Amino acid sequence: MALTLTAMRMFVALVEEGSFTAAARRENGTQSGVSQQIRKLEAHYGVKLVLRERAGARPTPAGQRLYRRCAALLRGLSEAEAELRASGPGLEGEAAVGLMSALTRCAMGPALRGFRDDHPNASVRIVEAVSGQLIEQVSADALDAAVVPAIEPVGPLIGRPLPAVPEMLVSRAPTGAGGGPHMRPVDLAARSPLRLVTLPAGNLRTRRILGHLALLGAEVEEVLELDSMFGAFEFVANSDWVALMPAVMLLPEIRDASLCVQPLAGPPLTLDLMAIQPRRRALSPIAAGFLEALEARLRRDAPLWQVGGPDRAAGGAGAASRAEAAG
Repeated sequence: MALTLTAMRMFVALVEEGSFTAAARRENGTQSGVSQQIRKLEAHYGVKLVLRERAGARPTPAGQRLYRRCAALLRGLSEAEAELRASGPGLEGEAAVGLMSALTRCAMGPALRGFRDDHPNASVRIVEAVSGQLIEQVSADALDAAVVPAIEPVGPLIGRPLPAVPEMLVSRAPTGAGGGPHMRPVDLAARSPLRLVTLPAGNLRTRRILGHLALLGAEVEEVLELDSMFGAFEFVANSDWVALMPAVMLLPEIRDASLCVQPLAGPPLTLDLMAIQPRRRALSPIAAGFLEALEARLRRDAPLWQVGGPDRAAGGAGAASRAEAAG
């Protein structure tokens, strides 16, 4: 039988890496070993599977179909192994999960503490990076999974949606306003012109935010790119600049009004989240367990960023205190 597990792994690695050298490195083999495996498959089935080019290799239509089948088979085997590992008394080992800074400020800590309480012998290594870097690291097998803005998974990646989070306008808190516009919807077109602090222009969220403002007819007078969402907090707090930030990272400000946080009126703008993982293997039980804990945290915190805040109209200070104690 030519289509052995070794041959499937090497073929999948070649298609995903686009290079015999990179495929050999990933599978701890040699370039000639990978090439021989592919030639054996082609000779056995009498069909060309890859086009060998100066820049590397790419699959033929037949090779692309075989890749999808092999990736599904390898994933099924990986899922069976994961189910066996998860059937024991508790999870053990380590997983690496990538998160954007939007999730590390408020959601990561409670989710990770709860997961570690349930699985004291399991370790989750968190890697914080921008979405583009996280996608690259999951594709390269450097991370078990990552949470990024929703994309169309292609090639070596698959994904599943997580709860969406609304984007909110953040500005300097007004003084002596008795709460003022805090947690009250804002019309961005009427609030124009905006002096907007954003992540760099190539960021997925930044592109969506600028597109949404254009759709609303909101004028942007000036844009300041800061490659740090936490740096944006300090800048906005001490200037007349504003920012659009996901509600999940604004829970302290929603509770104490140290910054003016406002939901957006009109068409919603949300940070649509997705958990991505390599296509060819199952998510490890540890990574899957942590992502489940993170999703549960997002659903639990959602009432806090609803319009008006947590029971704000009926004496919200006490409700906010109760929510903070529960967190």
